[in-house]
Amino acid sequence: MKEITILLTKYSDRISSFVYLVCCGGYGYTHASISLEENPNIFYSFNYKGFTVETMEKHKRHGVTQSRSYRLYIPEDSYSRIQEVLERFMERKNLYHYTRLGVLCCMLHIPLHWEDHYFCSHFVADLLNVSGAFPMKKTASLYLPNDFIGLAESQPDYRIIMNPV
Repeated sequence: MKEITILLTKYSDRISSFVYLVCCGGYGYTHASISLEENPNIFYSFNYKGFTVETMEKHKRHGVTQSRSYRLYIPEDSYSRIQEVLERFMERKNLYHYTRLGVLCCMLHIPLHWEDHYFCSHFVADLLNVSGAFPMKKTASLYLPNDFIGLAESQPDYRIIMNPV
């Protein structure tokens, strides 16, 4: 078994505040990212600049006010699939874009698949789906950060770390 971490954070910028109020009902998290066990301090996600590599220090500098991480154990073949996909993203990172339209469609429960366009939780859900390690209840483009709470806590072996940032 290998370990992945899903990090949920709450930013205080305008877009995050809008998502927080409209999608989250004023509670929870506005951003999701994922890390792998060989470098648990590096997180992969999407922000308005596109595909991004994040660190805990970057989250602190950019106004994270609340966070929670879930450490999950997955089979090695699932872990390898996530690694392969992340390597492709790293090699082609300039080709990927953030989609505000995707966030809007997600809020309206309308699945949107637009090649090479993601938002943070869509990206994390897509990686988890590709891994085959988790039973995904809906299409990746319909996941918001708070949806990972139920997904993670439904797994037999998980660890919660409150406010790691």
